[in-house]
Amino acid sequence: MDVKTQVKLLVQQVVEAYLKEKMDPKKDAPIAILLGYHSSNPMTVLEAVTPLLDTYNVTWIITKEWLPLQGEMKGLSYKLLEDLSKQEMAALIDQSSILVIPQASYGLLSKLALTVDDEAALWVAIQYQLLGKPIVIANNGVEPNVYQQIHAPHTVQERIQAYIRSIQTDQVKWVPLSKLVKTVDEQYAAYLDKQSLILAKHIERAFQEGLNEIEVPGKSRVTPSAKDLARELKIQIKTIDSSKGGTL
Repeated sequence: MDVKTQVKLLVQQVVEAYLKEKMDPKKDAPIAILLGYHSSNPMTVLEAVTPLLDTYNVTWIITKEWLPLQGEMKGLSYKLLEDLSKQEMAALIDQSSILVIPQASYGLLSKLALTVDDEAALWVAIQYQLLGKPIVIANNGVEPNVYQQIHAPHTVQERIQAYIRSIQTDQVKWVPLSKLVKTVDEQYAAYLDKQSLILAKHIERAFQEGLNEIEVPGKSRVTPSAKDLARELKIQIKTIDSSKGGTL
């Protein structure tokens, strides 16, 4: 291959890479992947979420148990959950759009269903919920398998299913690990299209909290009464780009 042909191919590759990045609206979308629970097959978990690293701006939130596998995280930055203050965790949550939990536990399932935040990982998940941000959890290792369904007491199975129904009602996506990436893509698209409704009571609450502005997604609908009250109380309603994280 002569020099001219090599240069032509190189330019073509650069242009294609540039266009692909420009045409992919998710490329800069910030999401968080939480590795806070024990896995008997950690490499399987990491392999399942690898496609997300090529599509989204990922921040890992990990516990010390996962530190030996940090080399498998494609060199991306990570936050050690045990070392984060609540202020640091809150800032990270505010900056990301979706929380992905590729490895769950019965404790996570039950406490999330009951809104119990007695551990850091649960506190993080509940904060995402309170901000109306999507949570996608892989159910592998927690959803009863066929043998457990055959042998486990009905009361235990029903309790687990009740917790699953509860978090699903709360709009947490509980899916097999094999469907994790597809579900994240769907939830990200839904998150961008979400229309929050801003009511007068929200403006009143902001005033009570001493705020002079509130941030809402660009597609939010503000009721006339909310606009009037905001004007009266001198509270600015500021729109933000939800694709870059931000608070809903």
